[in-house]
Amino acid sequence: MGERKPSGENSDRESLKISRRELFRFAIRALIVSAGLSAASPLFIDRNKLGLLDLLKPVRAEELEERESPLWSRALAKERELKEWCAREAERICREYGSASQVCQWVRKLSEHIVVKATEAVKGKKFAMALDLNKCIGCRRCAYACVMENNVGRGLGIEWIKVLSMPREDMEFTKAELYYGPEAPREDRVYVPVACMHCDQPPCVMVCPVKATWKEEDGIVVIDYDRCIGCKYCIAACPYSARYFNLTTPKVPVEQLNPNMHIFGNVPRPVHVVEKCTWCIQRTRSGGTTACVEVCPVGARVFGDLNDPKSPIRHVIEKYGGFVLKPEAGTRPRFFYFFGPARTPPRTSGGESR
Repeated sequence: MGERKPSGENSDRESLKISRRELFRFAIRALIVSAGLSAASPLFIDRNKLGLLDLLKPVRAEELEERESPLWSRALAKERELKEWCAREAERICREYGSASQVCQWVRKLSEHIVVKATEAVKGKKFAMALDLNKCIGCRRCAYACVMENNVGRGLGIEWIKVLSMPREDMEFTKAELYYGPEAPREDRVYVPVACMHCDQPPCVMVCPVKATWKEEDGIVVIDYDRCIGCKYCIAACPYSARYFNLTTPKVPVEQLNPNMHIFGNVPRPVHVVEKCTWCIQRTRSGGTTACVEVCPVGARVFGDLNDPKSPIRHVIEKYGGFVLKPEAGTRPRFFYFFGPARTPPRTSGGESR
C-alpha cells in the first residue's frame, strides 16, 4: 500500500501551523530590527522599551467584547479629546514658565497618563458605605479629597459631600449647621457627612424623563452626562439634596486634573448637567476604595461589598447595627450611620483634643 495522504482538513491544519510559525518568526525578526540588533546578535531586549512583546500575551474574550462596546468607544473618544486638551495646555504652560519648570514637566507627564474607563458593574457585588458618628470630627477632609479626586469644577461652590453639625442630644436636622467654625469637634455636637445615598429605590431615577440616570448592578447610581438635559427633576426628587447642577462650565486647572477617570464618574462634565457622588467608580470598580475613606484621619468611614461576609461593611453592620437618614422617604439608602464603641475626644477650650 502507498503512503496515506492527509485529508483536506489535515492539510489545512498543517498549513495553518506553518503560517503561524512563519508569522512568529517574522515578529521576532521585526523586534530584533526595531531594537537595532543584527540577526546574529544575542537577543537582549528591554521589555519596558519594547511594548510590542505585550502583543504576545493572551487576551480574554471578555476584554475584547468590552473594548468593542459603544460605551468603551465613547470613553476612548473622550480620552483622546482630554489628552489633546492637556497637551495644548502643557504647551501654553511651558511657554509661560519655561520647559525646565516643574509645572511644565508635570503637565506633560500628566497628559500621557490620562485614562478614561468604561468599566462595567462588578457582578455579584453590592457596594455600601457606613460612617461612625462617634469618630467623625467634622474636619471636612472627605469633602476636599472628593473635589480633587472627582475633578469637581472649581469656583462653583459644588462639593459632593456636605458635613452637617447637629446637636448631639437629638440630631435634629432643622438645627443642623452647614457652615461651622474651626472649633470642631465640639463635645455637644455630632458631625454628619451627607452625600448620594445610592438608594435601592432612588426617586431621582424614577423622575428622569430621558433615562440619563439609573442604578447599576453593583449598587452605584450613575449619570450619563451626554444624555442629561439639565431639567433638574432629579435634584427636586432627591430627599438628601445630594445632586448638583452646573450653571457654568466646570473648570479644573490642568495641573490639578485627576488622570484616572470613568465615563460615568469623574470625567470633566459639560455645562448644564447634573452631577453627584459616584462612590469613586473609577477606583471601586478596579478593586480600590473611595477617596473619602482613604483620607479620613480617624477611620470613620467603611466601604465594601454587602454580599461578602468577610467585608468590613458587613462586620460593622452586624456588630454595631446601623440606621439611615429619612427612612420615611422609602428610598432604602445604602449609606448607613452607626455609633461605634469609642468616641474621638472633643477639643478643649484651648483648641487641643483631650
